[in-house]
Amino acid sequence: MRLSAPFSVLFFASAAHSMNHILLTLFLTLVLVMGPEWHLPYATLIALWAPGAMLTGLGAPFAGLLGARFGETRMLIVCFLGLGSSAALAGLSHSTVTLEIALSLLGLSGAVYHPVGIPWVVKHATMRGRAIASTGIAGSIGVAAGPVVAGGIASLAGWRAGFIVPGALTIGLGLALAAFHLTGRIVDRAEDAHVPHAPPSRADMTRAFAGLTVTMTVTLLLGSAFYTAMPKLVEAGTGLGRYGYFAIGLGVGAIQLLGASAQFMGGHLADNGAGKRTYIFGLLASAAVLPLVAISSGWALAATAVTTSLLFEGMAPVETMFMARYTPAHRRGLVFGVRYGLAAIGTPLGVWLVARLYDPAHGFLYVMAALSACSLLGMAAALFLPADATAPAPAAAE
Repeated sequence: MRLSAPFSVLFFASAAHSMNHILLTLFLTLVLVMGPEWHLPYATLIALWAPGAMLTGLGAPFAGLLGARFGETRMLIVCFLGLGSSAALAGLSHSTVTLEIALSLLGLSGAVYHPVGIPWVVKHATMRGRAIASTGIAGSIGVAAGPVVAGGIASLAGWRAGFIVPGALTIGLGLALAAFHLTGRIVDRAEDAHVPHAPPSRADMTRAFAGLTVTMTVTLLLGSAFYTAMPKLVEAGTGLGRYGYFAIGLGVGAIQLLGASAQFMGGHLADNGAGKRTYIFGLLASAAVLPLVAISSGWALAATAVTTSLLFEGMAPVETMFMARYTPAHRRGLVFGVRYGLAAIGTPLGVWLVARLYDPAHGFLYVMAALSACSLLGMAAALFLPADATAPAPAAAE
């Protein structure tokens, strides 16, 4: 099967995306082990992650600018080394001050991947949708693996090893990428490898960014609220709660991993000129399925939750393809940086929506109804996006 991009690019982009999500989620599990050892309450320790979480969003536009100025490959090396060294520093911390500094550096390093790694893949890809989907699934695996990696290593060797071991692996990957870059096996591209469509008109670019401003805000809010609610939904609506929190985590992780498989289909459809239709269908179907999540239980809840995750994940590469198509290569880092910087707004909004509308008497009914209405709003905005272009025949991968 023809590769959608050079193997080395796909490997390092997938590794960076996966390790990015693993390292950014380590503390959320390791904090449970650290509390008794440090004799500090959970609320005090978890608050130490707040600056890092904020920097993950706020740093994204600047990372995109630096990637465009100094080269995406160099910035990805910085991403690997920054993530790994800050995680190791967290593992060596002996006070809340040094731990907060380490977590802040971890969050800042985590701001690099999306505005740098995605444009890097897009430039090298001959089949953009498939390449974006491949690296996107690696990120989803990282999200699901983070708690398992943290809990597994901490149970065997303690919480310090839970930070240091993944950090050391990430540093090793950064050094390997540096070696590939210095020997010329991976070089930055000035232009896209993808055979371009006819350049989009200014009118189409205006329509695209106006529509995507609404749809991206909606999808950020939908994902944040849905995955925030998921552990509680699984606990209340399935029998996993009786087996403890680890079982709940496995259930949530399984839903996320099953959903991630839809990225391949979304990328394939986008590569073949069906991006807009896929986007509209995903938002419309989400509006129909989300209320069913709230009223389901048992296997029905599992089915509707997986379906929702499939819809969300299937739209992700389509959204990225639209952004890549209507953004010049030299501005792509900044645009993707702004897009992921919006997560600093969209993610808290989704969490707020769950906190505001969840009602013990009615469960998540009001939450899912509100998300359904948001999906319809996003679908209406997607209708105004430019029409799908006929996909050209892909060139051979380098």
